[in-house]
Amino acid sequence: MARNKYPEETVKKILDVSEQLFLEKGYDHTTIQDIIDHLGGLTKGVIYHHFKSKEEIFNTILEKRYAIGITDQIESMKDISGFEKIKKINSMSLRSLEHQKLAFSAKSLITNPRIIGELYAEAFTNIIPYIKTFVEEGIKDGSIKTDYPQEIAELIVISTNIWLAPSFYKMDENALLNKLSFFKMLYEGVNFPLIDDEYIDDVVTMFRAIQE
Repeated sequence: MARNKYPEETVKKILDVSEQLFLEKGYDHTTIQDIIDHLGGLTKGVIYHHFKSKEEIFNTILEKRYAIGITDQIESMKDISGFEKIKKINSMSLRSLEHQKLAFSAKSLITNPRIIGELYAEAFTNIIPYIKTFVEEGIKDGSIKTDYPQEIAELIVISTNIWLAPSFYKMDENALLNKLSFFKMLYEGVNFPLIDDEYIDDVVTMFRAIQE
């Protein structure tokens, strides 16, 4: 009855309980049965009525957190340049440590070739066009000097979301610093200094926290 009469409340409860378990135990060590055991009487059938799998629950949590974060950022970015908007968006997720710990709790997902392929497709379908609007805004307001807005948007998204993030499990801090130094040089080479010392410090801080 509860799931039919109050589906939004049921979904919220499933997501809240699942998120807490993912943070405490890690995605890979949390089972559907663990989630059921913490739902106060809801059954496996209720979960599968709303979600096809544990993976879908996890992805929904990440999408909701990201959407809320972006919305909050947009509200605070009305009076700054296109370049500064991109910098804020780029650094936003790094400063949401809980979000990052949640994302990197799912080693089996983030290193899965199928998931990486889905991230790549999602980037080109939704994220890159979104970032491109800020690049074009920066060109208009003079904060960005480039004749390649599409390519700059692709570089931003692919370097941070596709190239850097999935490799966190495969590198130590020195390797991370080398990669970040390369990114900094690469961005400077196209006259788009997105990666600065503050950003590098934020990435390293996040990396250390995730390893704990």
